[in-house]
Amino acid sequence: PPMLTNRHGLGVGCIGGPLYAIGGHDGWSFLNTVERFDPENCVWSYVSSMANVRCSLGVAVLENRIYAVGGRDGAAGLRETESYDPHTNRWSPCAPMQKRRGGVAVTACNGFLFAIGGHESSATNKCTVRHDDGERYDSRCDQWTLITSLNRPKEALAITTVSDKLYIVGGFDGKVLDEVEQYDPELDQWIKCPTLGTKRAGACLIHVPNSIRQSSSSTSSSSSSSHSFSS
Repeated sequence: PPMLTNRHGLGVGCIGGPLYAIGGHDGWSFLNTVERFDPENCVWSYVSSMANVRCSLGVAVLENRIYAVGGRDGAAGLRETESYDPHTNRWSPCAPMQKRRGGVAVTACNGFLFAIGGHESSATNKCTVRHDDGERYDSRCDQWTLITSLNRPKEALAITTVSDKLYIVGGFDGKVLDEVEQYDPELDQWIKCPTLGTKRAGACLIHVPNSIRQSSSSTSSSSSSSHSFSS
């Protein structure tokens, strides 16, 4: 079923089954509202709203909490970070990032959050200031720390974590990009990877673990159904 509110530039996170659609823009205004999708009953319902309206934010799950990071509120890029506890249905403020980051890419890796790239320009500033660096968040001490720089400043990039490494794909630096970079948190080092076949900005990127793919393959192989499956 459709969401209860029209949204673009939203963030999405999943904890234990339910899917959360966070913030965004409805075509008229920036949103702080949040919806949860129950896959068992196939219904959307509202949960507690964030303190900040935000669009083009980054969302990731760390230690059973959903983090909403950065974004923009129509006036400027945001530093603010909030975390959501699904058990109490409450948002709590976290330490702000060191830089304002709209169009930021966020993922969790090795017990930390990583916020990469983005921009800090206000709506009235015709010169967009994009970032070529990222920040790491440690929830144990509620602190953001800058990490080493990317190949170039960029926003609207896609990100995921695979085998304890970060991968960022595409993005926008004034033009749409086909670049792919890998980050090793242990070495604090970025390396270039083979480029995309198609330039992409604002893309989605997801890692499907081998265990899920293998399970799906086994199920389809043992089934007597005549349906065909493709990866």
